[in-house]
Amino acid sequence: MSDTTSLVWLITGASTGFGLELAKIAASRGHRVIAATRSPEKMAPVAGITPVRLDQNEPLPKIQAAMENIISIHGTVDIVVNNAAYVQTGTVEEVSPEDTIKQFQANTFGPINVYRAILPHMRQKRSGTLITIGSMAAWYSMQGCNMYNASKAALRRLTTGLADEIRHLGIKHCLVEPGYFRTELLNPAANIAKTDRANRIPDYDEVNATADGIFEAFHGHQLGDTAKGVEIIYDVITSSGVAAGVELPGFLPLGSDAITEITKNAQMTIDDVQKWASIAKLSDFQD
Repeated sequence: MSDTTSLVWLITGASTGFGLELAKIAASRGHRVIAATRSPEKMAPVAGITPVRLDQNEPLPKIQAAMENIISIHGTVDIVVNNAAYVQTGTVEEVSPEDTIKQFQANTFGPINVYRAILPHMRQKRSGTLITIGSMAAWYSMQGCNMYNASKAALRRLTTGLADEIRHLGIKHCLVEPGYFRTELLNPAANIAKTDRANRIPDYDEVNATADGIFEAFHGHQLGDTAKGVEIIYDVITSSGVAAGVELPGFLPLGSDAITEITKNAQMTIDDVQKWASIAKLSDFQD
């Protein structure tokens, strides 16, 4: 895929952060970009970008209807970037079942439904590229924020599994798992949903205070440069720039903190397996 080839991109969660910046880069390189958001009327006009309404929290039939309209804009969609997400804080015991469902709907079930809606089109033409924006948080637990981490872990497993199922159809998939980047994702006043104080349990006050403090301290001071991050994502998708001539990977960690955290937690799992291997093997038949 060359940098000069004009393709049609669909990017969800494109009103801010990674989604918006990636949309701008792709449009500036001559691609046609469809920027999906729940409130397209709020997006400022940008040459080459067509804002559309798509709410991945709605039932699948509505997403499918929206996708038909999206495909009709340019007659096709070549690349889908699943980017929309938010953070739910609070301990597992405190977060209500309703808020738990909302978190998984936005971060896991919704993105999968977006793929369900676009895959018939891509299967028909036997080509397409799916990009899932996950998180390094999929690799570890975090007290007071496990709903978000678990939703991203579920997204990791579902999309890497999906990649295996669609590869033979000429459809590619890449899971991007960024570290902390300076977007609005961790803005306590914008994109973080805190557990209702009426549901807070005093025994978890310290846990919640620590989690809230981490996000407040990190916001605006994240290690990752969003402009550099989306430039890398664009290069990897298009096999250009720093990724010139390189095939789309199945998995891309993004940011040095992501490298550190993913490596550390993967090694911890290996260490646990090896520690208990001799005992675990005792459950095997001895035939």
